[in-house]
Amino acid sequence: MHSNNLPSLTYDFNSSESFLTRIPASAKIMLVLAFALCIALLSSVSAQLFLLGYSFMLIFLAKIQLRALIKRVLSLDGFLIFLWLTLPFSGPHGVELALSITIRTHAAVFAFMALLGTTSIGELLYGLRALAIPQKLVLLLHFTYRYARVFVEEAEKIYTSMTLRMFHPSLSLGTLRSYGNLIGMLLVRSILRSERVAHAMELRGFDGSFHFLESPASPKEGDNFRLGVLYILLAGCFIL
Repeated sequence: MHSNNLPSLTYDFNSSESFLTRIPASAKIMLVLAFALCIALLSSVSAQLFLLGYSFMLIFLAKIQLRALIKRVLSLDGFLIFLWLTLPFSGPHGVELALSITIRTHAAVFAFMALLGTTSIGELLYGLRALAIPQKLVLLLHFTYRYARVFVEEAEKIYTSMTLRMFHPSLSLGTLRSYGNLIGMLLVRSILRSERVAHAMELRGFDGSFHFLESPASPKEGDNFRLGVLYILLAGCFIL
């Protein structure tokens, strides 16, 4: 199956090529895991600010368009606003805790955008297999990603048909019964669709694995050195 048939996972770039796009997906996955570990373990403000600066550097290297970055930050800050409205009044360390959560959250989102946003879903699955992740788990992730949008579209079709039949949601048993019917119909249609997809795949010789047509990333001269520098800089946060 060609990975280009899947919904896009990547963001728009300001240039035709970014350094991070040439790094193998397995290396970026390991860097993401290491960054997440640092975010979870380090509690000092200096270390958290270092990680935030590190994530800004990754965004710069990824050359993600400012519009995509602002859109993601605004959706994130919409949640953090409610955090700042409540957490500072919860105790003597409320402001400090809210600031720590804000820094950690922004650092994690920026780093994940830079590293995973420069990786197509095909490369990501290829990288997981390179890290010896079980094939069944990789297939599960693939189908979840591929059919999540189809699942939502099917639910929207059912809900549209309900509204055309004069359905108006309210706090009543009839509304709960209607939503129960929606969930039941969605489950039935999902099972039937999965059976059709399984039969179609078997007829095409599906052997339990996907062979993506796109080749893994090919680093250029100096890319491995740059990757090593990224790992060394990340390890430096434990010194702070």
